[in-house]
Amino acid sequence: MIKILIVDDEAVIRKGIITSIDWESMGMTVVGEASNGREGFEKALELKPDIVITDVRMPVVDGLELTKMLRENMPDVRVVIISGYDEFKYAREALRMGVNEYLLKPIGAGELVKIVLKQCDEIIRKNNEVSQDIRIKNIFRENLSFMQTRFITSILNAESVNVPDITEKSKELNVDLSGKEFQLIIIDIDDFFLITENMTSSEKELIKNRIKNSAEEILNPSTKSIVCHSEADYLFSVINVKDSNRYDLFNLYKEIRYTVKKQYGVTLTIGVSNVYKAVSELPRAYDEVLYILKNKVFVGKDRIITILDVEKLGAVSQVIYSSSDEKEVIGYLKTMDTDKLSIVLERMYSNFIKTKADYSEVKNICLRIITIAESQLDELGVDYRNYGDRQFGGYADIEKYETLEDIKLWMKNIFQGYIEAMQKGKNEKFKGIVKVAIQYMNDHYAENIGVEDIAAITYVSPNYFSRVFKKETGKSFTEWLNNVRLDKAKVILKDIKFRVYEVAEKVGYNDYKIFANNFKKYVGCTPKEYRENLLQASQNNTNAVK
Repeated sequence: MIKILIVDDEAVIRKGIITSIDWESMGMTVVGEASNGREGFEKALELKPDIVITDVRMPVVDGLELTKMLRENMPDVRVVIISGYDEFKYAREALRMGVNEYLLKPIGAGELVKIVLKQCDEIIRKNNEVSQDIRIKNIFRENLSFMQTRFITSILNAESVNVPDITEKSKELNVDLSGKEFQLIIIDIDDFFLITENMTSSEKELIKNRIKNSAEEILNPSTKSIVCHSEADYLFSVINVKDSNRYDLFNLYKEIRYTVKKQYGVTLTIGVSNVYKAVSELPRAYDEVLYILKNKVFVGKDRIITILDVEKLGAVSQVIYSSSDEKEVIGYLKTMDTDKLSIVLERMYSNFIKTKADYSEVKNICLRIITIAESQLDELGVDYRNYGDRQFGGYADIEKYETLEDIKLWMKNIFQGYIEAMQKGKNEKFKGIVKVAIQYMNDHYAENIGVEDIAAITYVSPNYFSRVFKKETGKSFTEWLNNVRLDKAKVILKDIKFRVYEVAEKVGYNDYKIFANNFKKYVGCTPKEYRENLLQASQNNTNAVK
């Protein structure tokens, strides 16, 4: 790690420099800070930084005097001075003293990063020149991975590739590009945002480094390939394709996924480019794997994806979306019909996948439906915002998810929460004997129960119970019991090991014809048709994903 010391008499500026830049991701660490030149010099002697970033005007000892002291006692340290516009007269003196960079305020984080990276390059260059020095050798070794990543990234992002320069530089950094041909892979950690949502930056880096090391251990013996971090959260690697490993590569990629899942409990999606014949074609391979990764939203997670897999999907199209879907969702929400609501959502997402709908449009549609649903719930006086663990956070939530399947499950979860909140609010209106009656029906629906049974356990007459129940629920005891039984029947019908007549018996119907008639009246189709519709919807969804 390159060590940095910040010296400035204003605490706000020091903290700003420290916190506004992700130093660790660039192979650097801020080892300390000081409020004046004397304190800065003492900390420099103690902490031995590689780079000192200092202000000019400070109490006790100013930045110029600090530079002089550093040059006399620590000649190798790099000094970057940040000065106000009215202090430019100090620039000549600062440069005379050997300041490496003299910057004028105000300076943005991006500009400061460029300057510090330039100093890092100078440190690395000097380290190579004085490689006999043990301390410098250690610094080079510690930063080798970072330099290798920067080197490979520069190739992938280049508009044109200078092969002789790359060949020479690759030898310096111990990057093997000796393959007859090349393939690029991109390793994306599935649900990384959700997994690391409550982790510190260090904990996130630890996860990525462990996966990087596992992948390198598998790839290196036959491909001599290095796995690199990206500025995003994915990893990537240039694979040397040789006659000796050409037919084993996909097995290696499978082994990476298997090993990481077994060791760390996370899944990976690996995008694999075509094989290219020259280093100069690596930028094209990089564009290809980025395009593959973008299509993960349609193809799905926990798999290896090639450009052929993506091409099978066709081009991204405009969303095919009917306002009738929206009306159905809201309608079934109001009637608290979880099954029909689920069927509509499955149909919507099946269409999204079939048409390879634009992902951003899909997210906007989902947010629109949720917003309308919550407006309806507000009108009904339903307290849904803090119900269970399903609070809705809009874009902040939806951006966490990586695939259409993720968003579909998220939507279902949200609407299930809404319905549970509605049911809770409705149930709270039921008083005394009504609550007891409903619980009794939920527990004994499979038995031959009647009004007299409920009246007996609530110590009221059957007529009184019937009047109270009808007033509180809007339904007769018989209607309510039938609804409970038929709701349970819909659940059991999903399990194909039970015959339809067995389902009738399990929910309290001794006469199958009565069960079938009530079911059709309540659901709109026969029990057999209901089961067939469920199976067909499941099959359609499976085919759509394929």
